[in-house]
Amino acid sequence: MRGAERVAALAISFVSSFAVANAQSATPTGPCEQPGNIGAIVDRPGLGRPTADNGSPCVVPSSQVVVEAGYRAQSTPGQSGSSTLDTYPLVLLRAGLGGHAELIVQPPAISTRSGAALGGTFVPAHGLQDTGVGVKWMLADRPRFQDAVEAFISVPTGTPLGTTGFSAGAPTYTLTYTASFTLTGNLSLSVTQNAIAGAAPLDPAGATRFFSYQPSLTIGYAFAPNFTLLAGDQIAAPLAPGAGTGNRALIAIQRVLSPAIVLDVDYEVNALPAAPAFRQHAFGAGVGLQL
Repeated sequence: MRGAERVAALAISFVSSFAVANAQSATPTGPCEQPGNIGAIVDRPGLGRPTADNGSPCVVPSSQVVVEAGYRAQSTPGQSGSSTLDTYPLVLLRAGLGGHAELIVQPPAISTRSGAALGGTFVPAHGLQDTGVGVKWMLADRPRFQDAVEAFISVPTGTPLGTTGFSAGAPTYTLTYTASFTLTGNLSLSVTQNAIAGAAPLDPAGATRFFSYQPSLTIGYAFAPNFTLLAGDQIAAPLAPGAGTGNRALIAIQRVLSPAIVLDVDYEVNALPAAPAFRQHAFGAGVGLQL
């Protein structure tokens, strides 16, 4: 009996050890689901004047909310002076739905274009950008790889309408795939691909539909505790119906203040298209809060 008891005890010990090891291996180990890792969750700073509504493969934890906001000051120099565009508060609301999914709500941002009238869209105007809503699904959250897909729609609530306004004039639909790779302990690479069924207010009778592909690449380097240097580049092909290819580059610093607060500052330049937009540059700053 003693031998049988020993065998039973060893069997129970083996099964228990296997169950514990299996449970530990099933525990999420990627950065997205680690508590308080807001630096990996936020989509900011993003490229261009619209609110950044993608860029991170992470989703907000279930029953939690992340609020992102920022300010962007853009300057376009010309022969008669500079046209400036101030955009704020660039709010993005993200709520965790569970099941590795989140709901995204983008309220309208305020836009004010002032300064010199350079022609085309570069004339003084004041109004609101379009409103948007979307859903993101995280596909994988591994220690060295995370990815997600997102579906997003913007509705033409912006004002004023027309070629010099801030509304697309019709709904726009975006399908996004984002993948992030950890190359070393403090070096990462992220790729975002946007397929956009867009619209542009070129036709007085309504918006002109077009398709645009916008891939971007971002490199992150954690050069100090809670400090990350970001360098990104985005191509847009085309920028608008019948227009050429656009290219924006960005450099930013992200500072994590606490498990629930992150700040960022950034500088962005246009490499394409031709004058006057190719000399366009912008400064931005923002915050992310996890509630």
